[in-house]
Amino acid sequence: MSMKGFERKRPQYANSAEECRDRGFKVGDKLVGDEGYGPTVIQLDYVGRTRILATEISHNGEPRPTATQEDTWSLMCRDWELVQL
Repeated sequence: MSMKGFERKRPQYANSAEECRDRGFKVGDKLVGDEGYGPTVIQLDYVGRTRILATEISHNGEPRPTATQEDTWSLMCRDWELVQL
């Protein structure tokens, strides 16, 4: 499968925890990323050696009913940015 014309905007990281450390993301930070279906906002709950736990706060502007549940997340599929309050 050819990826001609595809440009990756962000550097490759071994895992999401490494990306958090490299980019200065820390527990409590809210991140926003869009995979093409509207922006998703997550809050970082834990940054381990190789994994992160986060809570999904909203998707496409709508609050998430599971906003009280943390889960393992990957930052690999979206260009995540820190939410500026």
